[in-house]
Amino acid sequence: MPPPVTITYTRDNTPEWIAVLPEDINLDYTIQITLETYDRIRFSLTNIEGLLIDLQKAISDMGLSVADVYAIISFLRFTAPRITLIVDGTGVDTYEIILPPGLSVAQVINATTGQTVPFFTNTARNSIVFTVEFASTVEIQLLVSSIVSTLNRAVSSITTVLLLSGVLQVVISEVGKLISEVREQA
Repeated sequence: MPPPVTITYTRDNTPEWIAVLPEDINLDYTIQITLETYDRIRFSLTNIEGLLIDLQKAISDMGLSVADVYAIISFLRFTAPRITLIVDGTGVDTYEIILPPGLSVAQVINATTGQTVPFFTNTARNSIVFTVEFASTVEIQLLVSSIVSTLNRAVSSITTVLLLSGVLQVVISEVGKLISEVREQA
């Protein structure tokens, strides 16, 4: 596993895959992103009210080796049950996180309070949007649905439908036989 890696962006070096809505347009802003572990990312923001960030490009831009980037993205897509975001800002900040392909979020939880955070999904970008109100640093957990868990749920649903249709077919057949017997007796 790579050591924790930090990168800082300001108005002068913000890449095109980050969009910022500053609190005060006359002041500079900073975005500090720290990849602490494969599934734990820290965002420290100054003078930012809204942030759009592409998670895969953020990981790719951290200066890690190609193998490390692929390992992290693969871990998030196929294995991780959650992605933890430690967010540090002021006031109320809105985040839109573009997820890697094949990854979706089932639930967003404020791990500090245990409460569910309302969010919505932007399917056009495969992103989620949520708002955080700060009193201090907040830990947000994105409970993800990886490709494997999505496929497992799909197979489970298909199996359930097939079993139900088989049972219904037997029940209908038996009811038909019963009706035939009643007609013969009458």
